Amino acid sequence: MDAVTLDPAAFDPALERARYQARRPLLDRLAALRAELAPGIFLQPETAESVADQVRETLWAEGRTPEACEPSELAEVQGAFALLSPRRESEGWSVAATLMLGVAPSAREARLRALEGLPHQLVLELEDGRRVAPLVDRSLAPEDGRLPAVLALRWEVPDGAAPSAFVSESPALRGRWPAPTLPAWIA
Repeated sequence: MDAVTLDPAAFDPALERARYQARRPLLDRLAALRAELAPGIFLQPETAESVADQVRETLWAEGRTPEACEPSELAEVQGAFALLSPRRESEGWSVAATLMLGVAPSAREARLRALEGLPHQLVLELEDGRRVAPLVDRSLAPEDGRLPAVLALRWEVPDGAAPSAFVSESPALRGRWPAPTLPAWIA
C-alpha cells in the first residue's frame, strides 16, 4: 500500500472549528440519546438527522459536499447509510442503533470473543413489557466471523408501542439502559 502524504496547508483550523461549532447542537442531541453499556461500549440510536450528518461527513472527508458532487455519487453515499435511517413500516416503526465496541488492544481478542453473542442479545424492551429482538446487520463483519467493532442493529416497534429500555441478556454484559422515546428516535 502506498503511503499517503497529507498537505498541512489543506487543514484549516478555523474552518474545522466553525464546522464543529455548527455541528455541536446535533452532536449534543445524539449524545443525549446514547446508551453507555460499559466503558468503551455504547449504543448510538440513529435518527434521520444523524444519518444525514454521516453522509455530509463522509463526503467532507473525501473533499466534497452534497451540493457539489454528482447526483449519482450523492445517491451512492446516501444508499450506504440508508440502513441506519428510521423508517415507517406497515405495522409500526423500524429503528436502528449503532453498537460501538471500543476495546483496548491488549484485551481485544478475549473481550470480543466474550461479547460474541451480545448483538443478538440486546433487546428493546417496550413500555408494555414486551421485548423485541434485534435484526443484526453483519454484512461488514470480518469474513472469519469475528465480532466487528461497529455493528448496526434494528428493531421493529409496533404501532401503539413505545420503547422503554435496551436490555442486554448477554452473560458477558448484563444490564438495562434507557432507550430514547420514539419521537426522539425518528426525529
